Amino acid sequence: MYEFTAIFLLALLFITVYFVGMRRNRKIAVKYAKAVKDYMSPRSEFVGFRPYSRGGFRTLCKLKEKEAFTQIEMAVSLVDRENLMHYPLSLLTKDRDRLACWGFLKDSITFDLEIFSNPDEKLCQKMASEKNLKEITVKNALGASFAVMTSNQNSADRFLSNRKLEKCVLEAKDSVKRLSLSSKDSRIYLIGELQEDSSIKSLVDILMCCGEQCRKI
Repeated sequence: MYEFTAIFLLALLFITVYFVGMRRNRKIAVKYAKAVKDYMSPRSEFVGFRPYSRGGFRTLCKLKEKEAFTQIEMAVSLVDRENLMHYPLSLLTKDRDRLACWGFLKDSITFDLEIFSNPDEKLCQKMASEKNLKEITVKNALGASFAVMTSNQNSADRFLSNRKLEKCVLEAKDSVKRLSLSSKDSRIYLIGELQEDSSIKSLVDILMCCGEQCRKI
């Protein structure tokens, strides 16, 4: 009897958490989508959305002629709030919603750059071997919070010397996980954690600032 009651209550708890979590994720996704649309619409000829991964979404932005990018793609992935096990595990894993951005530049870039918030030795070795990058010491405040690898130190120093870019990255340093410039694709890749809908603006500010800085070097 007691076993049946315990199983019933546990099943009820899982079902309740599933529907409450699904509703919460839907509301959060709407807030994130609104933040993306509000930020990108003035800069874009077109902003489109489609569903992506557990209530998240993907966005395609075709930018206006004056902008540094031809297009920006974004993917917002949400943590598994529908799963009861997410809540105790998140205390250990510190999982958060994430934003990934791919910005495709109009102009070509001549060097590769990787910026990591918490790099491990294996990742650095992989980047060094696959992309022929070396770790450098950054002279400004970014060096205290991030590890930087590049294919060309002079170009990287010029790129990172921009005060506006430095300010944007430092203000969002708790959110930024990786910032990457690829000369092969003339593309900027940014991945960061979302703590609230205002994090969207902070992260996309970094991407836009990177695009403008690429035009200057």
